[in-house]
Amino acid sequence: MDSPRSGGAAYTLAEMLIVMGLFSLLTIAMVATQLFGLRVYTLAATKLSATAGCRKALNTVRDQIRSAKEVDIGNCNNFGPASFTNIGLSALQVGNAIRLSTNNTLTNGTYMLIYQDATLPTTNYLKQCMVTVTGTTTNYGVTNILATYITNWDIFTAEDYLAHTLTNEDQEDNTLQAIPNRLVVYVKLQFYQWEYPVAFVGTNQGANMYDFYQLRTKVTRRAWN
Repeated sequence: MDSPRSGGAAYTLAEMLIVMGLFSLLTIAMVATQLFGLRVYTLAATKLSATAGCRKALNTVRDQIRSAKEVDIGNCNNFGPASFTNIGLSALQVGNAIRLSTNNTLTNGTYMLIYQDATLPTTNYLKQCMVTVTGTTTNYGVTNILATYITNWDIFTAEDYLAHTLTNEDQEDNTLQAIPNRLVVYVKLQFYQWEYPVAFVGTNQGANMYDFYQLRTKVTRRAWN
């Protein structure tokens, strides 16, 4: 004769509802955490890519200045590198362009020109161009983009060792002793970048949300005259 079967344990309906509710809350919390992590990652990636791009530009500018023997601060307007004009000897040496030569002259030979191109106000490129001067002929090479969305014009400043902006960076006199050999170039890049590249603020595809950044450095030359 078979023994009677023992009763098996089972969940009640109330217990099942409680378990399903807790599981749903846990799932919602996990999804919310993932979405928050994606937003933070997007924001951090945007900041890192923006600063990395301008740090690369600063490295290029730094290397060019360190290897130069002649440094000339000036300005370029919207007509490109051909519009470069150096700053007068009695004016503050602050501008949006810098001319660098590895020899002791800027009037004959090859030099590098780094300048701000504001042809498109919403872009404001920082570009570099190799310029070759032979007699009365000036040839401009291919321009390379170093950085974008530069908002300030006072990119390059000639200073002394006390961080005083110079008014004469080409000549020696009793006031500024051997300025070409003690010149410090202060480089400042202020730019903006989309904070959320795939999102818009407002309705009807409104404006993007931007964030602003600034990178600064000071460079002096290794090659004395």
